Amino acid sequence: MSGPHPLHQVAIVGVAATEMARQLDTTSAEISLRAARAALDDAGLSVADVDGVAARWPGPGGTVFQPGSADWAEVFGQPLRWVCDTYPQGVPGALDAAAAVAAGLCEVALVFGGQAGFMGGSAVADYTRPDNEFIACWGSLTAAQFALVAQAYRHRFTPDPERVAAIAAAIRNAGSNNPAAVMAGRGPYTAADVLDSPMVAEPFRRLDLCLATEGAAAMVITTAERARDLAQPPMAILGGGAEWHRQQYVNPPRYDEVWSLGADAAHRAFELAGLGPQDVDVFELYDINTYEVVRQFEMLGLCAEGEGADYLWEAGIGVDGRHPLNTDGGLLSYSHIGWGGPTLKIVEAVRQLRGTAGPGQLPNAEVALVTGAGSGAQYHNVMILGRG
Repeated sequence: MSGPHPLHQVAIVGVAATEMARQLDTTSAEISLRAARAALDDAGLSVADVDGVAARWPGPGGTVFQPGSADWAEVFGQPLRWVCDTYPQGVPGALDAAAAVAAGLCEVALVFGGQAGFMGGSAVADYTRPDNEFIACWGSLTAAQFALVAQAYRHRFTPDPERVAAIAAAIRNAGSNNPAAVMAGRGPYTAADVLDSPMVAEPFRRLDLCLATEGAAAMVITTAERARDLAQPPMAILGGGAEWHRQQYVNPPRYDEVWSLGADAAHRAFELAGLGPQDVDVFELYDINTYEVVRQFEMLGLCAEGEGADYLWEAGIGVDGRHPLNTDGGLLSYSHIGWGGPTLKIVEAVRQLRGTAGPGQLPNAEVALVTGAGSGAQYHNVMILGRG
């Protein structure tokens, strides 16, 4: 291909996240719309500028065919030139929106989503127990799918439990220091605290696993040319990619098939960016559980298979470490808002590059890596962001 890559002709120009809580007194549609409007305000744009949407329709009313992004056209009161109903969230949603903008299918794409009004009591979130063959009939949880992979890893490599637990403690402490996190002020945590927490799905203890909370997140993507005249400094999509091994939570994951899942996507993303993993200043990884963080550093090639826990222990993952990680507290401590959860990673990455990330801000961050999903879900995605 001659000339600039199409992805390099677009930029992220607005991001937003609503308040996060265990339960909010509103609806998924209202909280999602609130995030969308806040991201547009952040960019200096309005709903009238939007001609592309990637956003699951949460109801009430509308289509019964999910995701249903086109239902937002009625809410916005105007037709849309492009909608994304493949995977309208996080990295895949951002890459699809960027491709649509680069191809001229739309000029301002809005990617958003979240959940509210149904996480009451101690019931397990319904999206962690999908009604799929070989899953629902056994009462399996998504955590158990990831546990199948983590158990095989632990059997093969016997990582130091304290060093694995220290990863969860460090991420949770970042959330403890973040006033916007659901777990704000709940630390400090130690590895011993993680190891003392109740077992949920071996080897995962409660503090190894992500939250299930409420809130919403959004981002705005437009052309690099238009971005120059907007309110915020544009953030460039330097590279991205995805791997889909098979449908999530249908057939059980096999370690030998999924432990390195995402390596090809990461390779392609870094090749497009002209960078390597060692050039990343801040990692906003999909921390659905502790072992998934270990897996991703091994998948990226920053250490060998079986060495992730030792490597991260020695390198450090705090703001003063070699690999600052999940600086807002991640899914473990900041929030995990269902369909909006992967987008939270992009929001924090953009804020880090802008220098507006709050207590977890790094000095002079220039390159951020964002990931989504993982081994138990049997798909993985990667995106590299930089200052525009």
